[in-house]
Amino acid sequence: MIRVLFLTLYPETMPSSRLRVYQYLPYLSRFGIEATVSPVLPEPWFSRFYYTSSKWSRLCQHTAEAIANLARIYKSRRYDLIFVQKGILPTNLRGFDRLLKWANPRLIFDLDDAVYGRNIVEFSSPLFRPLQDPDQTKKLSSSAAAVVAGNHYLRDLALQYNRNVFLIPTPVDTDRFCPRPEDSQNGRKEVIIGWIGVSPGLEYVRSLEKVFQELSRKYRIRLKIITRPGKEVLTFEGVNVELKNWTYESEVSEMQEFDIGIMPLPDDEWTRGKCGLKLLQYMALGIPSVASRVGANLEIIEEGVNGFLAQEPAEWIEKLSRLIESRELRQKMGEAGREKAVANYSLEKMAPRLAEVFKKASQK
Repeated sequence: MIRVLFLTLYPETMPSSRLRVYQYLPYLSRFGIEATVSPVLPEPWFSRFYYTSSKWSRLCQHTAEAIANLARIYKSRRYDLIFVQKGILPTNLRGFDRLLKWANPRLIFDLDDAVYGRNIVEFSSPLFRPLQDPDQTKKLSSSAAAVVAGNHYLRDLALQYNRNVFLIPTPVDTDRFCPRPEDSQNGRKEVIIGWIGVSPGLEYVRSLEKVFQELSRKYRIRLKIITRPGKEVLTFEGVNVELKNWTYESEVSEMQEFDIGIMPLPDDEWTRGKCGLKLLQYMALGIPSVASRVGANLEIIEEGVNGFLAQEPAEWIEKLSRLIESRELRQKMGEAGREKAVANYSLEKMAPRLAEVFKKASQK
């Protein structure tokens, strides 16, 4: 039995930690992996409370977190491996990373975003820091027993500092994400174009405003957006926009209404590190996709087979129009996408690969 302590960025309610760690746990136990999870960031509501609390309350919280982190370091000595998600480490205890390395040198660094030089902490709590310093990233990567990378771009970055880098894309639970019943679309004349994600990603959807306005003049479409509850408002003049609050319980049934999934992104260092989970979820649901030509999208989308790639507005309009006009094309691409998701990106495929990383790292 290999005992692994997972230091996740968030609790299970947040997508990054849920998808990179929590959904693996039932599978890992089959391979002799005993997992314990310890989030280093609280729920987002706590961060809001933190900024509205008094200085005395903040001091108490700093003290409590310092004690908790010391407990994590002490506890880490009882484990065979420490899995650090995104390389996010607390700062309220100076030298936490060095103490953790001293307590247990068998660290595994999980990299599923281009965290180099970017603040990815949602509420920027002073209790924690992202891995913004490239030197710190290099130090943690080079000293880790292994690095797990979510796509080829991140793998190539990590290989500069560590020879033991394993490519493991973020998997999709293909038993949970299943195509909708065939008769669920009966009687509906409009085509639903859908997007799901956290609210900061809405800026990418807004970049397609003119695309959706042009499509709305030609076709009966609805733009369905699924995101976490909040104050976000997305309106495009002349476009039927439906904004749905994300919940774990409803996400699959809400996404099953999509006829077409989209993943617009600019081309920069941050987006090149994206692992394309939206596309994998669309594909697992049997939904064809249109996505920007960047990062993992280029690996996942087979042009004209399970979806389309687009960059300029005219190309988005042309590719989306082809799917809107042909239900048969949507069905054909959706089936191809489902087949690829099950064969290459399912939990059943990825869990043994992650377990093998743990076995190799524990033997170093």
